[in-house]
Amino acid sequence: MHKKLWLILIVTNWTVFFVVSGLIYYVGHYLPHGISYPTGENSCDYSSRGPCREIYKEDLRGINIPNWAKFFRESEVELLWIALLFIGIITSDKIKKN
Repeated sequence: MHKKLWLILIVTNWTVFFVVSGLIYYVGHYLPHGISYPTGENSCDYSSRGPCREIYKEDLRGINIPNWAKFFRESEVELLWIALLFIGIITSDKIKKN
């Protein structure tokens, strides 16, 4: 039963990972984009030694896309994507060892 639970966890995690990946791609490539505006902040590469540039953010108020798509655009969904990838790798390795 314990191994079956791990398999369910692994399959669920990889399914959610690929669904989130597909949604990130779909929202980024096929839905309309809003205009970008400068935030007034700067981002520098290589710990402030590299070239600096102004940070721009997308204005989502004027575009007609669903709220879930706005969530994928304005939040840090990439962190969720990386976490799911990490959990998937760790759990897959755990089941291989058992």
